[in-house]
Amino acid sequence: MDTSYPLTVENCPLDEDMAITAIDVDERHRFRMLELGLRAGTVIRVVQRANFGGRVVARGTERIALDGRTASRITVAPAAG
Repeated sequence: MDTSYPLTVENCPLDEDMAITAIDVDERHRFRMLELGLRAGTVIRVVQRANFGGRVVARGTERIALDGRTASRITVAPAAG
């Protein structure tokens, strides 16, 4: 896996456990991310790529659709374990 650029939900591989390291969105969107259970340390898995950079991520048994802009602003790293 090439880590020469920041790894985001938009460019991370499919079906691999990734831990969120940062979410760079405004306060209103940050609150929405918290409501969805997406915060630093949360382990997610990108399960589907959609048009225009959108992604569907799995958090446990839940599926969450993210638009391309949001997906590009959530930084991730391979989950330990």
